[in-house]
Amino acid sequence: MRIVLGMIGVILSILLVVYRVPVRNFIGQIQWAEDRFGSGGTFTLLLLVGIFGFFFSLTYMTNGFDAIFGNRGLEFFQAVGQ
Repeated sequence: MRIVLGMIGVILSILLVVYRVPVRNFIGQIQWAEDRFGSGGTFTLLLLVGIFGFFFSLTYMTNGFDAIFGNRGLEFFQAVGQ
């Protein structure tokens, strides 16, 4: 189950990075991101969410949270694993 959920997260993250322009056109501007990151802040936020989602999904899939965060990593995703 962990591998399946991790692969879904990896695929969704890659799709978010590749298709961030259509996603931004669909959801519109995020004013908070535009204020914090400047012009094009929504694109930057979507890119960061995609990159972090990719690495978190990859570490979850390979059980890397234990190596990085100890037992706290599994507590973070405890609801997903049940």
